[in-house]
Amino acid sequence: MKRLTSFLVAPLVCASLCCPLLAQAEWTKLEENDRATIYIDFERLQKNAQFATIWQLTDLKKRSKTGTLSNQVLMEFDCKGHKRRTVVFTSHNENMAEGKTIFKSLKGGEWHPVVKDSVAEKMMHMVCEH
Repeated sequence: MKRLTSFLVAPLVCASLCCPLLAQAEWTKLEENDRATIYIDFERLQKNAQFATIWQLTDLKKRSKTGTLSNQVLMEFDCKGHKRRTVVFTSHNENMAEGKTIFKSLKGGEWHPVVKDSVAEKMMHMVCEH
């Protein structure tokens, strides 16, 4: 399973970090509340029979204590196992993943179950059924 996941994710990570034009994403609003607006980019959706990866952007309405106004995350979903993990994470000092990168992690995270009635569940259903 890890080998299949690496096959799916590695090209996305390399392309996203090496090609600045990919920063010009086509964001689709997923959810909004009084703290943030969450978007996903269907144009960069990659999937196979079990896994789906998609870029998520969280645009904060108020600057965090670390100076962050937005986060961009490459999320991977196990559509059959109803799990998710973060593959890439960046935080930025301007909205819409613009400005200076405050933090960057290219280390894939652990798998977590997708919580029922959460934004992650809504996202998982959208990307796995897309």
